[in-house]
Amino acid sequence: PDGPDIVTLPSMSFRTMLPFSTQPRPFIKLPVAIWMTSEQRTLQAKSIHMGPRLSRLIADILSQEPELQDSLEIFTEELGAILHHPTTGDEHPGRFLSVVYRNSDALARHDGLLPVTVAALLTASPIDGLPLLCELIARSGDQSEAAPVAFFRAYAAIVVRPVLAMYLLYGVAFEAHQQNSSVLFDATGRPRKLLIRDFGDGRSFAPLFQQRGHRIEPFTREGILPTTFDDDISLVRSFVIDACFVCHLHEVALCLDEHYLFAHTTPWHILREEIESAFDALRPRMLSDAFWLDERKAFLEQPWPTRSVLRMHLERYRDYRVEHELPNPVADLA
Repeated sequence: PDGPDIVTLPSMSFRTMLPFSTQPRPFIKLPVAIWMTSEQRTLQAKSIHMGPRLSRLIADILSQEPELQDSLEIFTEELGAILHHPTTGDEHPGRFLSVVYRNSDALARHDGLLPVTVAALLTASPIDGLPLLCELIARSGDQSEAAPVAFFRAYAAIVVRPVLAMYLLYGVAFEAHQQNSSVLFDATGRPRKLLIRDFGDGRSFAPLFQQRGHRIEPFTREGILPTTFDDDISLVRSFVIDACFVCHLHEVALCLDEHYLFAHTTPWHILREEIESAFDALRPRMLSDAFWLDERKAFLEQPWPTRSVLRMHLERYRDYRVEHELPNPVADLA
C-alpha cells in the first residue's frame, strides 16, 4: 500500500502497463493474484529468467538475418526481477513479488507504420459495428471482390513467413496469438510487418539454434516443466500451431469469411498457399529434406494440436502440456 505510485496507460494485457510519460518508458509487467483466461496470473521465475534470455537470442538472430528484420520486430524484455528466499534461494514465493520490464521502443515509429494488436482487428467498430479489419481493407480504395483477397494474402504472408522462419531454422517458437501479436500497417491499410512480444513462456528447440552458433541457458527447476527442449520438437511445433495458426490466423480467416464474399478462393486456400510458399523458400536452409517433409506435413496435412485447457483445470495443472487435436482447415485444399 505504501509502494510507488505510477500513472500508466491501459494495455490489452490486464497486468502490463505503460507509464504515462512524454519520454519513452518500458512496459511494466506485474503479477496479479487473480484467475484470468484460464490461469492465475502470477509472474514465475521461469518467465523472469527466460524472457530476457530469449529476447537476447532473438535479437542476435535478427541482427544476422536482414530478410527477417524486414518482416519482424520484437518488444525485447530487458530485465526481470523476482524475490527469492535469502537462505534457500527458493523463488516460488516470489511469483507474487516479481516484475519484467519490456522495451517499448517499437511503438515510437518514424516510418509511418501503425502498430495494431491483432485482437483489436477483430473488434467491432463503435461507428459501424464492423471489425477494424474491414476499415483497413476499405482504406486501400479498392471496393472489388479482390480487395479482401489481396489483404489476407499480404496479412498471412507477413505473419507466416517470420514465424515459420524462426521455428524451422532456429527452433524458436513465438506464442503469436491475438494478444501477443501486433501488425504494422501503412497508410493504405496494408500489413507490412509483424511485431511480437512476451517470451517468458516461449518454447525453443536447442539443436536447431545451437547448430547455427547460438546458445541459451535453459531454466531448470524441480517441479517446473521446461520450455527449452533437446530431443522432441513436437512440443515446440504445437506451441506455434496453437497460438499462431489456431488462435490467430484461423480466427482472422473466419472473420473475413463472415464479412466478405470469396467467390474464386477462400481464406484457407490463401493461408495454405502462403504456408507452402514459406516452406519452399526455407527448404534450402533447413536441417534436412526429411525434417522439411515432416514439418510440412504437420502444418499442411495433419490435425492441428491445441491446449486442453478444461482438462488441465480438472487435473489441477498436473501437466501444462496436455493437448487434443483439431481438424486442419488447410488440409486437402491443394
